Amino acid sequence: MADITNVNLVFLRKARGLAPLSRYAMQDDGTILVSVPDELEVRTFHLVRFSEQGRSRITQTYNVETLRKTEVVPDGSAFVGSTDDDLYLFLKERKTRFLPDRRASYTDLSLGVESGRFGVAFSDLLGAGHSVAMGELGGRLLWTKDIAFPINRVCLDRTAKFLAIAGESGDLILVDHTRKTLWNHRQEVPLLAIATAGPQRTAFATGGPTVEAGGIGLVGGDGTLLWFTELVGTPVELAVDATGHTLAVLLALDHSSGRLVFLSEDGLPLWDIDFEDSRPTGISVSPSGRFVAVSLRDGTLVTYELTFGERMASLSEEASLAEARQFQDRGNVSAAAEVLRARLESVPSDTRACELLVKVLEELRQRALSAAQTAEAVADFSGADGHLIAAQQDLTHDPLLAEARTALRLRWYQTKLLEANTALTSGNTEAAEAAFLEAIQADPLATEARTQLAEARYAGAEEALQRGQMLLRQGDATGALLAFTEARQKGAAGPELSEKVRQARVVEAMALGNALYQDQQYAAALFQYKKALRLDPENGEALQKLRYAQNFLQDTQLSDRFSRLE
Repeated sequence: MADITNVNLVFLRKARGLAPLSRYAMQDDGTILVSVPDELEVRTFHLVRFSEQGRSRITQTYNVETLRKTEVVPDGSAFVGSTDDDLYLFLKERKTRFLPDRRASYTDLSLGVESGRFGVAFSDLLGAGHSVAMGELGGRLLWTKDIAFPINRVCLDRTAKFLAIAGESGDLILVDHTRKTLWNHRQEVPLLAIATAGPQRTAFATGGPTVEAGGIGLVGGDGTLLWFTELVGTPVELAVDATGHTLAVLLALDHSSGRLVFLSEDGLPLWDIDFEDSRPTGISVSPSGRFVAVSLRDGTLVTYELTFGERMASLSEEASLAEARQFQDRGNVSAAAEVLRARLESVPSDTRACELLVKVLEELRQRALSAAQTAEAVADFSGADGHLIAAQQDLTHDPLLAEARTALRLRWYQTKLLEANTALTSGNTEAAEAAFLEAIQADPLATEARTQLAEARYAGAEEALQRGQMLLRQGDATGALLAFTEARQKGAAGPELSEKVRQARVVEAMALGNALYQDQQYAAALFQYKKALRLDPENGEALQKLRYAQNFLQDTQLSDRFSRLE
């Protein structure tokens, strides 16, 4: 555990315009990637890489409407940009829209570094429903999740495995890459900014009508508040390093000034830097925490270098033990262990710290085992496994935890396998598939669950095909198409299925065309008959109805012309 002992200015550059910095734009070698609007061409932007000495080089140019927010991967190969109602993906010099068929109002976005994934918050156009989505830079939607409160900010950690979601209501939740909610936390005031390094360290910034209502807080792995510090000003952005130990916050003091504040691991303000002539807009901290960059509204880019000193070596034995006990008394056993490990790394001869660490680790182990047992009692095997995994991060080679986790995953696998087979017996293939998938999660190398899952999916596909054929014979083309789509999702393929889908499309087009024809909407009916003929050129009924619709359409147009002449 180290604290910042000095901050130095590396370089300062000023451009005519500068987009707010991407969260993970700053790199450990001191280079940074920035989005800069072209001085002459409207709707033209450049990705500019600044070296550690401040020399700039354009790496890519793109054309797009003015983006409200831009997130760039460190190597500049791809980036994501949002407007109020569109989200654009830029990959390999191609621009695409994310969720092109959905009309939404985008609130915030966050791009991970290591997996090419991003998280985005949006609402419907009326602002009544709120959701988050996880997507890939290639344009694939991984999942969406409805959120019960209006969303202000989202933040993906660098690995894109964890997404923090902060709300106008003061709610803060953390979900993993599988959409599972890991913990919930709540403040009584709106959350204006967040930054996360994973489940153990997530920072948030609050704001309200008074200074007393604002400040910076840190949430631990179980959703409990580790500390909260009040700061003067309105938080603009938060940033952390890869471990979450270097925490920096940008604050706006008024419309034309602001400041940068660095906080210690315990939440104490260590350093602050004032910006008197312009308001800050974005901040980025390198993974190691050594470099920090800030963008200002007037186009200024500033980079700082931080130096760290070992705090634990300078503390007395009693002070370090008291700090560890303080965390232990608050129930944050993991933080207490971290303090004691740092103390022993700095002062290897501190036997009292070693003795206390043994007791703390034993408490941590027992808490994890008890929490896992409680979760398993309500059939929450995934939650039980999560408690043991979290404990193993502090007790890496603990044999008791390893043995408990192995036994837990075996029980998890066997329970879900039994559930799946029971569901199959009752004909509930959907529940069976879900149970098989959870059994595979419990033991990814077990082939039995995968084999039975394949058989269940095959049976489900066959059932969906038969249902689709029956619906098609009854003339329900829409229901048949849904059934055939379900069969495809379960693995059915081949020319026979494609032919059935084609037949359903023809029936659907003819039914819609006939309805429009009866309603005297001849142009729309003509379109449907042409669609049916494209799918089935030998369809006599479609050909006949097509001619009728053309004749009626011509008569209608002729009548309109005579009406205009009169």
